[in-house]
Amino acid sequence: MKKFAWPLLAALLFTLSSPALADPLKLGRNQGGTQTLPVLAINEKYFEKQGLDVELVMFLGTSDGINALNAGKIDVGLSFGTGSPLTFAAEGAPIVIIAGNLAGGHPIITKPENAAKYKSVKDFKGKVVGTPRLYTADVVFRGAVFRAGLVPGRDFELIEFRRTIDVLEAVKSGKIDVGIGSSSITAGALEAGLAIPLWSNDLFAYHPCCRIITTREVLKAKRPELVKLIKGLLLAERKFDQDPEAGVKANMENMQIDENLSRTLTLDPHIQLAVDPNTKGVLTMWDYMKESKYITSTADPRSFIDTSLYQEALAELRKEEPNEPFWAEMETRFKDWN
Repeated sequence: MKKFAWPLLAALLFTLSSPALADPLKLGRNQGGTQTLPVLAINEKYFEKQGLDVELVMFLGTSDGINALNAGKIDVGLSFGTGSPLTFAAEGAPIVIIAGNLAGGHPIITKPENAAKYKSVKDFKGKVVGTPRLYTADVVFRGAVFRAGLVPGRDFELIEFRRTIDVLEAVKSGKIDVGIGSSSITAGALEAGLAIPLWSNDLFAYHPCCRIITTREVLKAKRPELVKLIKGLLLAERKFDQDPEAGVKANMENMQIDENLSRTLTLDPHIQLAVDPNTKGVLTMWDYMKESKYITSTADPRSFIDTSLYQEALAELRKEEPNEPFWAEMETRFKDWN
């Protein structure tokens, strides 16, 4: 027995001193953009250091991802926008926004020879416009044209698509003049030689996108894991703020793209990374959806937002590093945005 005592003791000590990894938290994401913070957190082992095991699950469309979330096939949605989760929640789905991932960053695409024609939303008049229904960029677009006094069908022709990749193909083929894109097709648009004369940020400054969402069932069953997830993402946000090149590297490896393209996608100033839930921005998005007849729900949109997990995660980080100025900045931002 003495022969095995020390190896057993060493193994026991290692187990006790290492974070215990629970069942993987399944994180759904769309192919393409909006993944810098989660993949950076994975690269830097921030989730692992929190004792959290994560599994990234890829989806080709927002609706597919949210349907999987509602069916219990994944635990969290990372990059399914803001408009789509709000639409599902308004229709009774048990979706809850618990944090953010990305603000802005959706390209409006056209052929290079037409780029100079688009300087503002008013320049859509008389054009054939393609938009991906239910996507956040679509909500931003519809709200902006409503406030500009433009009416689809009267002032311009509007064609709806199920996926943003379909919008991209329609622009390339000349089926539409201009397309409302999403961050997931930015790389494809640039590779195809298309122009980006406007961004969604130009229609609604710093609009929220890609909220971190879950269901009420998962929130109840896995709250500690969700707080750890947000802590890992906040650590990644700080890392990116201090060392953007780490984000370039993470996206290069995760998306398997060259350095130049990764640098373009990761460092573009229109793509603004923020884990804050941004309640005020979400409520403005809700107003846009009501104004453009996207939804007719009389529900209180605040009931679809739970900021307490973000606050708990931030408070824990502040306690762990009380002299870190970044966490103080995040607390100030939370007060401003929520």
